[in-house]
Amino acid sequence: MAVNDVARVYANSLFDIAKDKNILQQVEEELKAVSQVVTEEDEFRRYLNAPGITIESKKEFLDKVFEGKVSEYIVNLLKLLIDNSRQTSIADIYEAFVEYNDNANNRQRITVISQSSLDSSLLDKIKSEVGKKFGKEVIITEQVDASILGGIIIKIGDIVIDGSLAKGLKNIRSNLLNSKVRSEVAYED
Repeated sequence: MAVNDVARVYANSLFDIAKDKNILQQVEEELKAVSQVVTEEDEFRRYLNAPGITIESKKEFLDKVFEGKVSEYIVNLLKLLIDNSRQTSIADIYEAFVEYNDNANNRQRITVISQSSLDSSLLDKIKSEVGKKFGKEVIITEQVDASILGGIIIKIGDIVIDGSLAKGLKNIRSNLLNSKVRSEVAYED
């Protein structure tokens, strides 16, 4: 998913603060939790986006909900987002923050999609090979998708390596449809 420039500005500022305070991992975890709440809880999101509720009421609500549960940096970020009517950007801010944190810590996130769960030895081999290729620590997210029929798809940033059976069958079908075979050559008596 592409992250917008506004989200990157907020994420970069939060990243700089967290890095200076040496709390990058804590801030990432807290930002993830807050992003999940805002994304998944419809009533919470509606309250934050309601035009009839004052900014001060929203900020007081955030204090009540998050005070003592997340760092002051996250609470202050949320209040700043409310002030600037950017509260809907929290998921993008989290995603951008993770990118900055991964780059700073020499990590690469990849997604491995297969028809069924892969065993740990195969995941470790994929992790090792991708790590060697990119020279980074690899973090794997595994997804199961029965529609690929077999094989695997590996997503590394914008790169997609599609080794699925569904893709192979699609290529064969395309080749057959595009081939021009004359009947007399194909069928000799």
